[in-house]
Order: sequence, then C-alpha cells, then structure tokens
Amino acid sequence: MKVESHKVARLHAILWGIFSLGGMIAAFLLPVLIYLTAIAYPFNLWPFNGTRDIGFLITGHRLGALFIFVTIAGSLYHGIFRFQSALTEVGLLRYRRALEAVGYFIIFVGIIVLGYYLATWYLNGTIS
Repeated sequence: MKVESHKVARLHAILWGIFSLGGMIAAFLLPVLIYLTAIAYPFNLWPFNGTRDIGFLITGHRLGALFIFVTIAGSLYHGIFRFQSALTEVGLLRYRRALEAVGYFIIFVGIIVLGYYLATWYLNGTIS
C-alpha cells in the first residue's frame, strides 16, 4: 500500500509541475501570440508585405508551428487543470474523479486536434 501511494504522490507532483510550466507558457508566450496576430499584423507594426494570410506570420516555418503547439497545448493544460481544481474547491469534491477524467480527456483531445491541424498544414505546404 505504501508503494502505491508513493507512485500516486510522484505522479501528482509531475502533473503539478506540468501545470506550473503551462502557467508560465500562458503568461509569457500567449501575449506574444496575441500581439503578433491581433495587433502587429492588422496595424502594420510588423514588417510583413501582406501577400499571404495572417496565419503565415506565425506558421510559415517549423519553429513557428512549434511555438503555436507549445503555446496552445500549455495554455490548454494549465486552464483545464486550474478549472478542475477550482471546481473541487467550490464544493464538488465528491465528483473529483469524474472532473479529472473529463479534464484530462479534454486536454488529450485538444492536443491531438492541434497536432492534427499543424500536421495538415505541414503536409499541405503551409508550413515549410
């Protein structure tokens, strides 16, 4: 019994570490993404000739696609993990297992869909 609780505690620590990494990503990289796509491009603050769509500003190369993946996946994990923790603290503690299962399912599906779209862009030649 002691070995099982030690493994659960280690997994819990790893998940909280990923949560904090997602928070750091959301705090530092998400504003950069918003600035580039919602402010810099529309107001011509970025040296871009405008012959392509706005998606090319970030996803025109593999490093940009990696930036998109890390930013969205980290922010998704952080947001869902924080939301399910808040729900258990509000009074839904008896539904904790179900909330965790739904939360991890949303994270898993979101990352798979994001990877699918980035892979599709890469195979279509949008990302070079």
